[in-house]
Amino acid sequence: RRRASFLEQQTLEAGTRLLEEAMNASQQGSPTKFTYESDKKNRQSYVSQQAVEAGDDPNAVDDEGLPLVYSVERIATFWDSKPEQLAERWSRFLRISTPFVTRFFFSLVNNRLWEDEADLAKTAVDNLTELGPTFIKLGQVLSIRPDVLPAVTMRELSRLQDSIDTFSTEEARSIVEFELKRPIAEVFSSFGEKPIAAASLAQVYRAIVRETGQEVAVKVQRPGSLSTVSKDLYVLRRLADVTQPLIRRFTNDETDYIALTETFAEGLYTELDFRNEALNALKMQKLMKERAAPEVADRLVIPSPLLELTTRRVMVSEWVNGVRLSTLPQAEIRDLIAIGQEVFLTQLLELGFFHGDPHPGNLLKITEGPDTGKLCLLDFGLVAQVPEFDRDIIVASVVHLGTQNWDGLIDDFVSLGFLAKDTDRGSLIPILQRVLGPYLRGGGAQSFKGANFQALTQDLLKVNLEVRFSIPPYVSLLARSVATLEGVALQGDPGYQLVSQAYPFVVRKLLKNENRQSFSALRELLYDPVTRRLRPQRLSTMLQASLGVIADSGKQAGFIDFDTAPEDGAPLSEVVSFLLSAKAANLRPLLNAELCYGLDLGLRRAGRRLRTSVREFLQPRIPFFGIRLPAPPLLPLIVPLESSGGSASSGVKLMQVEAVLDAIFPPLTPSDDVDLDTLSEAARGAFFGDDHAGDAPEFSPFSVQTLLSILPALGLQMGGAGAAGGAAADVAKALRESLTVPNLRSALVDEVLLAVAQELLRTWRARLAVAAAAAP
Repeated sequence: RRRASFLEQQTLEAGTRLLEEAMNASQQGSPTKFTYESDKKNRQSYVSQQAVEAGDDPNAVDDEGLPLVYSVERIATFWDSKPEQLAERWSRFLRISTPFVTRFFFSLVNNRLWEDEADLAKTAVDNLTELGPTFIKLGQVLSIRPDVLPAVTMRELSRLQDSIDTFSTEEARSIVEFELKRPIAEVFSSFGEKPIAAASLAQVYRAIVRETGQEVAVKVQRPGSLSTVSKDLYVLRRLADVTQPLIRRFTNDETDYIALTETFAEGLYTELDFRNEALNALKMQKLMKERAAPEVADRLVIPSPLLELTTRRVMVSEWVNGVRLSTLPQAEIRDLIAIGQEVFLTQLLELGFFHGDPHPGNLLKITEGPDTGKLCLLDFGLVAQVPEFDRDIIVASVVHLGTQNWDGLIDDFVSLGFLAKDTDRGSLIPILQRVLGPYLRGGGAQSFKGANFQALTQDLLKVNLEVRFSIPPYVSLLARSVATLEGVALQGDPGYQLVSQAYPFVVRKLLKNENRQSFSALRELLYDPVTRRLRPQRLSTMLQASLGVIADSGKQAGFIDFDTAPEDGAPLSEVVSFLLSAKAANLRPLLNAELCYGLDLGLRRAGRRLRTSVREFLQPRIPFFGIRLPAPPLLPLIVPLESSGGSASSGVKLMQVEAVLDAIFPPLTPSDDVDLDTLSEAARGAFFGDDHAGDAPEFSPFSVQTLLSILPALGLQMGGAGAAGGAAADVAKALRESLTVPNLRSALVDEVLLAVAQELLRTWRARLAVAAAAAP
């Protein structure tokens, strides 16, 4: 109770100080001076400004003198010159919000916060609606932020997405005519009498372009939006200036709320430029067609804007008939959310250019026309950009979390700006293990139900209470997009797990990238940190995931599970083709090393047996006596000696045949035997899947016997080898099919067979050199 009273006192004092400053500024017309600024590292803008990049003047102003591109300083300067209007807005804001704040603290002080939550949430929604479009938009942002608000409050805030009052069609027609500089009847042969949709910043009409007859959607901005929004953003920025030091004083939260406020402000302000939105949509169309997987691009529709009829306050785009994804039956949601997930991951991790406002109203299923059944993505007013370095770190962090590499995860958080470089790792790692462990395979996840991104985000906030934590500005946009996508997906599949469903994309991204972070993450994913050997189960799951096949969510042992393989895997021919394709270029060097190591182990085992067979042949036993005859003398072999650099011969030496065989094929240690069995298991699992690996007859590409049995099936002649059958024949068939494709044949011969052969020869030469040097 004492702490609540103290917080209440501090907050009321801050509010009083803020009110006094605002009133003084409005009465004196003095320039605004913000006490605090965002951290320098967070000042980089992540909001897409395509209109400015296309040549629009970043310093342009409207008829009133308001800046058309967001600038906190220029907005403050404008409103400093209009103290009466500013005082009026402050008075309205405080008149509406003060009763709510008072009631909130009454509930807090009397320990009734959870009891009163529903009523408080309803009052907050009513207040936001009354305060106008800026605060409605803020409420919409918060309605899908489980990291900020509890579920009851988010449900109440979701009403803001469907309860927007419209402005008159006469006003809308007047704005269209003013913006297009023509009577509306000259532009459109038909223009709806009522809007078909209304949002906080605009409303949409159905119309037909007179010149072409094309049916279009006409988006018209609410009258006075720029003036109202800029004034409100000024108020919010002043609030952030007061509340941030309070938050940092009483919690360990290092989040730069001023930067978050400015990110929200820049995004909202940019949404008021419909020409920028149209250019965002065109760029996204182009990028998705060029770089998204064909099966994804073919099922995505982004309505094309008509730039010649688009201005800052009016946007015209092609009409689409559709229904909200969230209103569909579960089966249809599951089908289209898979496309939506790939679209989002492509935008985030591949393009670094992602839709920052995918609320349920922006995701539609097309119901008429040639694109029936496809996913439609609307409203590109807010698009964020993520640097490539950050995208690679995001992928690496998923791997580090899944492998429980806490040091690596902390490094990722530091690189992304979540944590300070001097974070106490010793105290943080146990916290991460406690909070995040239940989401991971082997960390209690099997019994952890309801594990999803929203729950994970809320639990991460627990870390925020114990260590210094910061949220970079663009992450707020990212979290909002992910939470929305997952929220819709969970309506179609209550067991939906975002990370596991995204695993195929993450794998393809790891295999495609050629940078150090991705290669390091790939090694960590595949190799056991203790034995430093390949993990058969992980390799099998990864290869299947790379082909888009993953285990059912009900079979997985955690929100993040890299080991559970699907029951019905991709065909063997697809696995082989993938391994030899450009998509697996980063994986082949790792597998080549394992192939070389496994072949060497297999050949050593076979070589030792050959050595025994040769001895028995050369030293037969006398019948009935069991005594071996003395071995006939064998001519020694000439062994070339390598120079110290290992690049050229520096002489020769005579060595006995047995000594040469011992050098090239040294006996296997117990550890080597285990490794050979493990590698054989890895090969069977990779090609046949773990459920069928036991049925494969001693198959291993590291086994000499299997290699010899495969070659005849490929049409090659190897003396004494019988016809291949069973598993070996399946592999041979897949390889033979690959040999008919020039690119795959080149990869098999040049990047696998020759590379492995060269490495084996280097290994054997090195062993011979050591043996020759030690020989008398």
